[in-house]
Amino acid sequence: MATRKPKTLHFWRGDLPHWQVEDGRYFVTIHLNGALPAVAQQKIREHCAQIRASPAAKDDHLHLSRMIFREMESWLDSVQSVAHLQQPDLAEMVVEAIEHRQQKRIWDMFSYVVMPNHVHLFFELANDLSLKRELVEFKRWTGHQAAKIEKRLAGRHFWQTEWFDHWSRSDEGDEKIVRYIRRNPQKAGLTNVIGEYKYCK
Repeated sequence: MATRKPKTLHFWRGDLPHWQVEDGRYFVTIHLNGALPAVAQQKIREHCAQIRASPAAKDDHLHLSRMIFREMESWLDSVQSVAHLQQPDLAEMVVEAIEHRQQKRIWDMFSYVVMPNHVHLFFELANDLSLKRELVEFKRWTGHQAAKIEKRLAGRHFWQTEWFDHWSRSDEGDEKIVRYIRRNPQKAGLTNVIGEYKYCK
């Protein structure tokens, strides 16, 4: 299996570390504000602290990032106290925003799913675009539209401040990510058949 080792273009750190790499294919998870309970957020912060404590160990970063992702996903699938995206008009608005950016060639979207309390995106950005800027703009626009559609969301943060991202390191990794995204609705009990969930590509 050929492993991609692209050049790092940009690295920044909030609560989570974020990488933009040359010709990167990014698996991104964005969850709704309040979707993760306080105990889950604390556990994720502890894993992030481990990453900050070992800045030079890339293999450790990958292992810890996967641990953070598993922790986050298990909570998002089991806790549905904040699930605005169960509302069809909100889910459809997010799908339209994803596909609009595909049509504008901002990104080449390989697969996505809009779940009740989060979205998964797997894409490659167009040349010279900023991963951070495009995701911030996507969140800003969809959050603004959500407040127009559902008045009770006005004046609130729709999405969590940060997102989880990592870049795929091989063609095999690409395939695993696409399978994961397409199976996510079945894993979460939203459908019995892979491929029949409405808000998935």
